[in-house]
Amino acid sequence: TTTLTSQTYTSRQTPSNTGVYVSDCLFKFITSSSDGGALYCSNSVTYFLVESTSFFSCKTSSGSGGAIYFYHSSGQSVLYKVCCCDCYIESSNYYQFAYIRVNDASSSKNYVNYSSIVRCVNENVNTYSPFRLWYGNICCPSVNSSLNKCYRYSGIYCYPYCDSNHVTCSLTYSSFVDNNATDSICISLDRDYAKYEIKSCNILRNTQSNLDSCGTIYTWGNLNISDSCILENKATNI
Repeated sequence: TTTLTSQTYTSRQTPSNTGVYVSDCLFKFITSSSDGGALYCSNSVTYFLVESTSFFSCKTSSGSGGAIYFYHSSGQSVLYKVCCCDCYIESSNYYQFAYIRVNDASSSKNYVNYSSIVRCVNENVNTYSPFRLWYGNICCPSVNSSLNKCYRYSGIYCYPYCDSNHVTCSLTYSSFVDNNATDSICISLDRDYAKYEIKSCNILRNTQSNLDSCGTIYTWGNLNISDSCILENKATNI
């Protein structure tokens, strides 16, 4: 296992052991030219845990994940108490803060817990979402995704394991506030026939410029919304 603890990093880290554990670290003012501006996990990394760690002003000129890139077809990922501010892709490309792809199974964790992702801004065409969670059991309790701006999916993009009988993507006690999509959509729940829930969330003052495109929340599957405040979201042809 690669362990990064209680350090400040100003250059990109590329751990390659089976397990990666990052704790109490600060990644700041880092620029790279490929996937994962601050933290890139190679194909050998299967288990990825980041906790109590901040990413400030990290970016990449190409690829995905201005701060974090993790992709393993048998992997699992947990981000816990992570803070992101001003992380983005410089060019017209995808997923401003993090790109996370895990094993496509209900038992595989793809969690973002008690975390804040703010001010990830790039208005170029084909800039998508502050963070993308792909596959696995997606669980996001107490997440703040606010003041982000991109072309599409300005709050979060989720593509969970598909199980029409059980919830595999859960957004609870979270806030999606003051995000702006220059095309469309704040929250994207994008996998056919999956089951989703939004519970006890605030979805406030999110905007999109395209009146003719999708709304604030976009889902392909069965979505249950309960005990949530959804107010002052709008589309304007500005």
